[in-house]
Amino acid sequence: MSNGGENIEKLIGTILTDIRQKGFSVIQPFSIGPVEKRMMQFAAINGILLASDELYMSSKQLQHSMRASKGAKGLIVPDSELIGFPKNRFAMDLYYDGECFIYTNGLSKFIVHPNYKVKISREVVKLVNFITATLRTDKYEFNGKRYIKIETDPATE
Repeated sequence: MSNGGENIEKLIGTILTDIRQKGFSVIQPFSIGPVEKRMMQFAAINGILLASDELYMSSKQLQHSMRASKGAKGLIVPDSELIGFPKNRFAMDLYYDGECFIYTNGLSKFIVHPNYKVKISREVVKLVNFITATLRTDKYEFNGKRYIKIETDPATE
């Protein structure tokens, strides 16, 4: 893994520690790497605007993943999965629900909005942004018509 990946993992770990210790983190939104090919192809074919070619995470959204209401229901994703998401997402299943993209590894799901407003250094910008993560409770959740499974087009590999 590249040094950049290790730095991103450390940064996410620092944010999770900040949130546990202080209830928040002041670290600015940051890129976790490029939007992957499956998402870009699906968006292009289906007329979905991707606001950036990088996928971003933010302290605010990581805090959302750890909020008390999720904790009370036992739905908080382990730190190791949040920290590993930037590199592990490429091996996860990817779905689209009509509004957001959803990565899942079978145990957890990670929601990504294609065109999300984020404040960076007092400026509002639109990005492809991680929204939240939740433990999955229904192993059949993605079997319904609501979700479209996104496969990589072998012709473009």
